[in-house]
Formats: sequence, C-alpha cells, structure tokens
Amino acid sequence: MAFGFMKKISPEYVVEHAITDMKTSGLEGLKPYLTDRAEKNVETIISVSKGVGLLTGGNKVSVLFDRLAECDWTVVDILKGSESAKAVLGFAINNGTDEIAGTFQLTLIKEEKEWRIDGVDMPQFTKYTVAGTNDPQA
Repeated sequence: MAFGFMKKISPEYVVEHAITDMKTSGLEGLKPYLTDRAEKNVETIISVSKGVGLLTGGNKVSVLFDRLAECDWTVVDILKGSESAKAVLGFAINNGTDEIAGTFQLTLIKEEKEWRIDGVDMPQFTKYTVAGTNDPQA
C-alpha cells in the first residue's frame, strides 16, 4: 500500500499522467500539472515562437503545441532530487506526410508534498517535415 502512495507523489507519476492527458487533450491536458510559473513559461514559448515564425516564415513550436495530442511520447530520462527533478521527454509524429521528432526538458518541483511541472524548455527538433509549411527541416 505504501508503494502505491509513494508512486502518486513522484515525478515519474506526474510525467506519465501528463503524457496520458496530453494524448487526450493536447495542451489543455498538460495545464493541470503546471505551476503558474510554468503556464506563463509555455505561453511565452508559444508567443516568442509565433513572433520568430512571422520573421522566418515558419513556426515549428506552435505547430508542435497545436499537435501535442498526436505525438507519440517517450520518457528519455528523469533525474530526481529531494525537492526538484528534471525530465527529458521525446516526441514524434510520423503519419506519412508529416514527420516531427525531438525532445524537450521539464523541470519539476515539490510543492506542498506534491510534484508539479515548474518549467518547460524550448523544444529541440531532430526532424521537422510538415506538408504545406515553409519551415525548413531541422
């Protein structure tokens, strides 16, 4: 019984459930796991990427965030301390016409005995081919 309880308050549990909810609801599925700071961080990443997209003619990050529910997700690594953790997630879409792949890092903190995502880094793309866009491949 204690093992099940500990599992619910672990970074691994939060990451696994966030992935499940993103597959169902995209960005909205991720939001319940975010601190206020992380939610603002995600909004900033999306805003900055849209601004860069206007200048370069492409917007990889915005496309990724719009399509979170389509991604196949993997947990690449989790490094856990007593009060914070870092998780690296892999993402991939390959549906015959579009191919998107890469990783991004999450920072988790323990907030009142509960793990929450407190930071989301800019995604790193290893592949990016989307039909109908001007974005160059990564």
